[in-house]
Amino acid sequence: MRVRWLQSVVSCVVLVGVVACGSREPAPVTEPSAPDLSSSTTASPAPSGDVSTPAPTAPATPGAPASPSAPSAPTTDSASSPPPPPEFSRILWVSPSGKDSAAGTESAPLRTVEKAQSLLQPGEAIFLKSGTYTERLLLDARDGSSGRYLTLKAAPGAKPVFKGGSGSRTPMLQVSRAYWRVEGITFDAAGDKAFAAYWHGEGAHHGILRGCTLKNGTDGAGVFVAGKARDVLIEGNTISNFQRSGADSHGVCVQTNSKNVTVRANDIHHNSGDGVQCLSSEGGSTEEGTPFDNLLVEDNDLHENKENGADIKTCTRVALRGNRIWGHRRSSTSGGEGVVVHMSARDVTLEDNDVRDNGRGIQIGGVREGAPPTHIVLRRNRVFDGVNSDGSEGSGIRIDTAIDVKVVHNTVWNMPTYGLVVGKGESGASEDVEVRNNILGGCAALAVRVGTEWNGLSFDGNLYSPLGDAPTFRKDSRDQDLSTWQESTGWDAHSVEKAPEFVDAEAGDFWLASSSPGRDAGLAVGEDWCGRAPDMGARESDCP
Repeated sequence: MRVRWLQSVVSCVVLVGVVACGSREPAPVTEPSAPDLSSSTTASPAPSGDVSTPAPTAPATPGAPASPSAPSAPTTDSASSPPPPPEFSRILWVSPSGKDSAAGTESAPLRTVEKAQSLLQPGEAIFLKSGTYTERLLLDARDGSSGRYLTLKAAPGAKPVFKGGSGSRTPMLQVSRAYWRVEGITFDAAGDKAFAAYWHGEGAHHGILRGCTLKNGTDGAGVFVAGKARDVLIEGNTISNFQRSGADSHGVCVQTNSKNVTVRANDIHHNSGDGVQCLSSEGGSTEEGTPFDNLLVEDNDLHENKENGADIKTCTRVALRGNRIWGHRRSSTSGGEGVVVHMSARDVTLEDNDVRDNGRGIQIGGVREGAPPTHIVLRRNRVFDGVNSDGSEGSGIRIDTAIDVKVVHNTVWNMPTYGLVVGKGESGASEDVEVRNNILGGCAALAVRVGTEWNGLSFDGNLYSPLGDAPTFRKDSRDQDLSTWQESTGWDAHSVEKAPEFVDAEAGDFWLASSSPGRDAGLAVGEDWCGRAPDMGARESDCP
């Protein structure tokens, strides 16, 4: 989390490029018509509506060509139907043992991607045979087009490896043009101070990086998107072991002036920085300009990085959805957060993530220059099994210096210290924080700790479950039970203090049993539900 400068790896010229993938759109959510509850202490029927903080828009899918492994669906009259067209209008073959004077066929392959690229036209592909390649890839000959991508990929069954280790600082893969698709290749930097994949420049858009293995570099990131690159989709890759001694090296880093990136279904781990970093100029980016806009981080495994699973600095319209984030610990540069949102981030949504086994689950605010994080939504996250070893705080959700934060329908469980901390004010007061329909409990110290640095704070519709004789709340340095808390604050008029009756919390199953006091007991806050009323916590029961 310490501010550091990424170091450029292009020694002579700035080479630009983008790789992106087709997307897997989430299932649409149907908005119900149901009673609502105002922020007052009495219920009143009203139509449901969205949580007032605007959610970020997911990046548009950059071109979604058909997957090579997905054949066309058969027709009902296959005998009379023509065969489907080939996926590629031509295939050029490349092998480490080939010759650039050869025909480029499977039996007479070329030797270099450079030569094959010079012959490639939109809609055509380069197939790589197994073997070790030492070539640094610069994809800059021409653009593809929508529906006619330029493709570089492993041949069926092949395992091509591009290997570093020469000491070169040139990226393993540089793409400077549009509509390129790269699939199934291993990029092993082998200790070189080089990005494994680098996309940079206005001409770098609508690209694909899918199913690749990227590892073992010592520059500022494994995959880096910068310089006005846009519409990049990074999908189904393994990105690991990017390490700099005493410095950040992130799995994926996007930064100032770029936009519209999707990071989906990747395994990102054991990097010396963050799994995913959205970088800003005050946070150490290599260029000044407009904050990065429109990032979707979805369905990834982000684990065991030295700093954080995801670090969102001054970026706009960011969504982290459906990720599994674990194994981060306090270090000299980080509190070991699963997710941290700070600097001047704006319009950020964290939803449906499993955040476990971290030194701190989710941190909103803290380090900043200028305005604090604003318009933040935390919903349906499961934050559990925290750690406080090696000086880690061990809290679930911590909100320090942020404006307009909605904490709704989360489950925070089994933290070694606090479930929720708000108003501690590391760099100023928090404003307009709402905490509703959450389950907070099983925490060794407190379910909720409230400091003095806040303006506009409210709680209601929550289920609290203290651990043994531990107090539930602390405010103004005084420990309180629920009734005292309600009387002294006017908060939590519709909240309860009971065991939540999860199906199996020890196994991470936070669905509510049929007898749970949290079922059909929440407030209408603009989220979908099934049954008589919303459930408390992150899981909604009784849905088909």
